[in-house]
Amino acid sequence: MRLLKILIGVILLGGAAWTTVKTYKGRGASSFLILAFAVFLVALGLWFVVSACAAIIHDFRVGSEWIK
Repeated sequence: MRLLKILIGVILLGGAAWTTVKTYKGRGASSFLILAFAVFLVALGLWFVVSACAAIIHDFRVGSEWIK
């Protein structure tokens, strides 16, 4: 499940990058709204990736008590 969250986050980050590249030379309010949507995709993608990685690290730290 966590790998799925990481994959979803990477897809969202890729979509944000694609949106930014496609509207880079655009002008006007519509271009601004599309870039704002790209920022939203970046935030959502980073949330998915960071939360999944944090859960993996947390499980590794908690589950590694047998090493002690």
